[in-house]
Amino acid sequence: MLRVLVALDFSDCSRVALSEAFAVAERWSPASLLLLTVIPEQPDVGEGMDLVEQSVDDLRRMVRAVRGERANPPGVTVQFSAVQGAPAEAIVAQAQQIRADLVVVGTHGRKGLDRLILGSVAETVVRNAHCSVLTVKPRA
Repeated sequence: MLRVLVALDFSDCSRVALSEAFAVAERWSPASLLLLTVIPEQPDVGEGMDLVEQSVDDLRRMVRAVRGERANPPGVTVQFSAVQGAPAEAIVAQAQQIRADLVVVGTHGRKGLDRLILGSVAETVVRNAHCSVLTVKPRA
């Protein structure tokens, strides 16, 4: 069974990444998709469990927005997860933990100074993941 971790941040490019992940899973069925969002750690936020539950609900809504009422493709299972931490490190750790065969992550396509200042989660995941990483650019 193909195990795919899909890192989602609710941006437009992560919606495209979600669509691509479903296409890969359908093609290589049987497959298991773990849809993951990472909540940045904030020391002043004391409601961690509420944030996790809300984020998982947001992931479910995102799937409905992207896929509509279509059922999962045959042979494809979907799980939802939200964790707190630094995004790139949490994605790599989760991929290792589930022994993912593939990580799918959107890339915002920032260049120059924006990329230098903001960093690139996708690039860090590509460099540090133990498995293949599919980066998905936003559609023009």
